[in-house]
Amino acid sequence: MDRRVAIVGIGQTRYETGKTESLDEIAFEAASKALADAGITRDEVDNVVIAASDQLDGRPISSMTLACPAGGYLKDEVKASDDGTLAVVLACLRLLSGVFHTSLVVSWCKCSEVPTAKVTNLSFDPFFHRDLGLNHINALSFQVNSYLSRYPISEWVPAKIVVKNRANAMGNPYAHLVEEVSLEEVVQSPIVCPPLRQLHLPLECDGACALVLTTRERVRLTTQKPVWISGLGWAMDSYYLGERDLHQLSSVAKAARQAYQRAGIKKPIDEIDVAEINELSAYHEIMAYEALDFCTPGEGYKLVEEGSTELTGKIPVNPSGGALAASPLFAAGLVRIAEAALQVRGDAGERQVTGVRTALAASCYGICAQGSSVFILSQES
Repeated sequence: MDRRVAIVGIGQTRYETGKTESLDEIAFEAASKALADAGITRDEVDNVVIAASDQLDGRPISSMTLACPAGGYLKDEVKASDDGTLAVVLACLRLLSGVFHTSLVVSWCKCSEVPTAKVTNLSFDPFFHRDLGLNHINALSFQVNSYLSRYPISEWVPAKIVVKNRANAMGNPYAHLVEEVSLEEVVQSPIVCPPLRQLHLPLECDGACALVLTTRERVRLTTQKPVWISGLGWAMDSYYLGERDLHQLSSVAKAARQAYQRAGIKKPIDEIDVAEINELSAYHEIMAYEALDFCTPGEGYKLVEEGSTELTGKIPVNPSGGALAASPLFAAGLVRIAEAALQVRGDAGERQVTGVRTALAASCYGICAQGSSVFILSQES
């Protein structure tokens, strides 16, 4: 039996700060849109996979109240307490098992209601690191400094990433930040934690994203053009920062190798038409180019300077604006898959890249990209 998996429904809310809707309402909106996009009802869904954080949701076992508006009422429902891309991985495994046939994957976050720095501080070792005041932002500066100590690049290079992504977001109706910035504005923006400046970092926001996944046998029951998951990989690095080579995104490289092998991709820069990357900072997008084998280590800056990752470049990266334009934290990775799928379908509107047949979606999560998931999406099964 052929158990290949396809994305047949996509739903997103508008990403913004201070949403007045409740978590229940934004989860319901995204799930409803995904089902409508697939042309099916909840009756055709036999399992729901959600990805959320109890700490960020502000309640223990948040799925007790949020699973139902996300479509899980009287359904087999499971929660991944991590990045939204891992919910897609779990959904794929469930479908490939043959036990389930159609999955609804939903992830959400309301960062405006939570002190995210304090929440992420709890992720650190309680005896040695937590009391240092480390969080997901200042830890990134360690990683960027480690990269720069090995591969010094001009501050204008990450500034170009910010300018690119913010300009791309102008064509994205779901984006949070839709105002273009100049190179000078980026390099003159306030320092958050050296060398990271305010505009180098995603501005966390509220929103939800949902996907409908189904098997090859059930695709004919939907009305949407299928986007096939032709390869996927996921990997984790060491929990302790001191045990990792912070100058590289090892988890991204490991996950990418798995995804490329499964999709039969030999030379990513030539075989991938567009990429959506959950960049933890502007510097991290450059590091991701190298980890994804778009170039050799230390030469990510060349792709930026050559314009290779612009909308009209050899391999456009983040035509949606990426996380620098909308970062609903836990759901940010799922958004990357949604946007990559829209590109393959040819339904990305003003942000559509011409002639997309194969797309890559990559997400980094955890402290300093401890974990990563990479997906290869294609028109062909």
